[in-house]
Amino acid sequence: MSGSDIKTAFFVIADISGYTEFMSKTAIEHAKGILEGLFGDLVPAIRSPLAISGLQGDAVFAYAFESEVMSKQFILDFAEQLYCVFARSKEKMVVNTGCTCDACSNIKALELKIVVHHGQCVMQETGGREELAGQDVITAFRLLKNSVKADTGLTAYTLITCDALKAMDMVDYFDDSEFYTEDIEHIGEVEYVVRDMRAAWNRRRSSQRTFVEASQKLLIDEWIIPLPVSPDVAFTICTRPDLRASWLGADHVEMFNTNNGKLEPGSLYHCHHGDDIFPFEIVDWNPGEYATGLYNLPMGITMHETDELVQVGDGTMVKIRYSMPTSPKIMGKLMTGAVKKKLCSIILPDKENRIRRMTELAHKMIASDATLDLAS
Repeated sequence: MSGSDIKTAFFVIADISGYTEFMSKTAIEHAKGILEGLFGDLVPAIRSPLAISGLQGDAVFAYAFESEVMSKQFILDFAEQLYCVFARSKEKMVVNTGCTCDACSNIKALELKIVVHHGQCVMQETGGREELAGQDVITAFRLLKNSVKADTGLTAYTLITCDALKAMDMVDYFDDSEFYTEDIEHIGEVEYVVRDMRAAWNRRRSSQRTFVEASQKLLIDEWIIPLPVSPDVAFTICTRPDLRASWLGADHVEMFNTNNGKLEPGSLYHCHHGDDIFPFEIVDWNPGEYATGLYNLPMGITMHETDELVQVGDGTMVKIRYSMPTSPKIMGKLMTGAVKKKLCSIILPDKENRIRRMTELAHKMIASDATLDLAS
């Protein structure tokens, strides 16, 4: 085996807790259908740059080569999204079934735990198909048996090793009290943090969706930009501060209200264009699908921007929509017309340049084998 065969990757294992007991104590026909339904929703949710290495009974094993991960927090966001897919699927089953058999009555007992690790691996052929192998792959699977429930009481969680956090440059996102250690036989101590996924699901389920629809009255016509990259890479282009500044043609972008460096709803961009500063706050997003931000303009005037991402083949159609500026204040209402005119005079003349710069960024990512600085 040559050094060139060794790859560095993120490993993600999504494991359905309670699977064995559920299968052994409930009606096999209904239990099988329930689990197939859950996996039927989980598997399609795993998309580029992640790829599935295998399905192992109650678990899905996926990986992403480090060079293909554009955003340092992508894996964290993805884990939360994946749990929400599972929770939504389970909730629909509970609501839509009238069956009282043991299987259907115990759907709520099923939970999802996710393990995220980072390290080296090789591809090996097994039974005519390629699978990942290596010590770090073994470590990821060994971490499925852990003391998280005993230490925290959590049954729905994401366990992220410090190796993965360091690769993402996200160690500072967590407080010292959130770190735990697992002593694994033949491997040694592995340090990790735990995130409560049920809390993330409750937060997302109760949050109000903010989305500028194509059917709304818009400031300018919707932009439709085809990019030769996946929706997750396109999402990074639209939201990562340095990349957003690049295609917007901003002199620079300052960031505020980041959660120890993690972008999320509530994070605030200050986009500098000469002497003008345009505050732009993320108010809603679903990574890989859309991001909506709020421009806070003078006199209490606000305007939303939604960047929607639609996968088309191996590429993505980026749809950018600006809502009409509004204000609850009398002076703001009086000045809305002038502000609209000002905004149009800034955005429209630069439209083709912004589209060109965004497209060039996508091609640059492909040409550079996706090696833009992960820690940016």
